[in-house]
Amino acid sequence: MTVIDLGELRDAGSPPPGPVPRPVGRPLRLAVVLVFALLALAAAAPVAKRATFVVPAPLGAVALLHDGDVFLLEPADASTASGRLSAWRIPDSPGARPVRRWQVPVPVVSGSAELRWHADLVLVTGSSGRPDGAYRTFAHARDTGRVRWQRSGEGLAAGPDLLFEDGGDGPPTVHSVDPVTGRDRWSASMPSAVTLYRNRADGVDRIVTVRPDGPAEVWDARRGVRLHTAPLVTSPSGTYGVAGDLLLAVEPNADRLTGYDIDGLTRRWDVPWRVPSFFVPCGSLICAQGEAGGVRALDPATGRTVWRDNRWELAGAERGGRMLASSLGRGVWHPLVVLDVASGQVAAELDVWNLAPSDTPDGPVFGVRPAGGDRMLVAELDVAAARVHARDVLPAVSGDCRADAQLLLCRLMDGRYGVWRVSR
Repeated sequence: MTVIDLGELRDAGSPPPGPVPRPVGRPLRLAVVLVFALLALAAAAPVAKRATFVVPAPLGAVALLHDGDVFLLEPADASTASGRLSAWRIPDSPGARPVRRWQVPVPVVSGSAELRWHADLVLVTGSSGRPDGAYRTFAHARDTGRVRWQRSGEGLAAGPDLLFEDGGDGPPTVHSVDPVTGRDRWSASMPSAVTLYRNRADGVDRIVTVRPDGPAEVWDARRGVRLHTAPLVTSPSGTYGVAGDLLLAVEPNADRLTGYDIDGLTRRWDVPWRVPSFFVPCGSLICAQGEAGGVRALDPATGRTVWRDNRWELAGAERGGRMLASSLGRGVWHPLVVLDVASGQVAAELDVWNLAPSDTPDGPVFGVRPAGGDRMLVAELDVAAARVHARDVLPAVSGDCRADAQLLLCRLMDGRYGVWRVSR
């Protein structure tokens, strides 16, 4: 492994000012020592030429990385009638410059606009400046930037297609949209007090609704077929969530959590529950994240609490039976730990890092932190191995980083974006 320009270890290894995390045992303190030893060894490695590229972008621009390209959305402001969407090819050669392949106007004025990738399309979703403030999605061809279609709402991936929900003045209607043409494959009215989506690796596969008059329904999101209808013990005013193969319901003022099989809507179990939570799959368990922090892992077969720890909140990356969690607190910088999913035991402390959002769900996990001056230390966090691999120290970086399997992109001190090839 070659690591570039790490400088002095004190600069590269020192976390930003903030509260010191509580120690969790001698083996973990040893793990931290090993991390710093890794940094020291990396600092002595031969220096290679860094492949650095700069892409111009104003503050407020939104970036998307995909397959060696950088897509930038510049929302409209007071001086422009429309935003701009551009595509940049990042070269393989360190001496070359990024090439802007195309640039097109986009009638998006919202600063909270989103960029996503689906079926060889760049999807832009944001407010188009209409009086009702409604969001619209514009589907742009990757090769040319040409708009293939547009429609109201925000599309969710559902296998090869997209799902749009249209509320309007009547009952909600779900539309399955062909991404090539923008036309409906099917649509169905789903009157409900609650609408939930179950996600798989390639997007939504089930839609679960709880009707105002009580019954719940389960729909096949790929075919538009209603699979199950059944009354629930929990009232429609309860709090609902979906995780794995369970519909989870918290009865208001009853302090009970009920788990229903999505396949059939039969009640599987019922346990005491007092903490407002949201639920996510974690390995073979279900993890409940409390609104005030803390993680509680449940056995999906029985609802039994397998483990709980009030010190952490989930950080969103899981690999090989382990997952990242951060200590509770305010601000951006929190100490990270690696938890064993099955037991909740801390496998390693990884010190203080800010995770770079990834545009590749199963790609490498990168963390960044200040390294003295205007430099930023970049490391790959190997969650499965519970180890930190120092990769680079980047100059003139202010933050706002994101990554995919090939590229790392960060905002520079002058406002532009710096792009680096990810070496494995």
